[in-house]
Amino acid sequence: MNSLEQGKKVIRDKIPLITNNPGVYKMINSTGEILYIGKAKNIPNRLKSYVTESYLPIRTERMLSQTHSLETTTTSNESEALLLEANLIKKYKPKF
Repeated sequence: MNSLEQGKKVIRDKIPLITNNPGVYKMINSTGEILYIGKAKNIPNRLKSYVTESYLPIRTERMLSQTHSLETTTTSNESEALLLEANLIKKYKPKF
């Protein structure tokens, strides 16, 4: 299995464990560095787009190939998710 497929597997395995709420997700590499922080009004639906689309931009493929774990934080509404995402991006300055 190549690293892109491994990254997609990490996401596929996590999707059934997440509730359909708004929130923030963090993609993390093998050394614990946060690669990407994203927000969604429905986290599982957003994550499915990474594993079901046949064409992904090269940048996204590179990010997925480096992903070894995924963390999610649910919020009570989309506004909270947006604020949390902005604060986490300022704090961690992710690569992607």
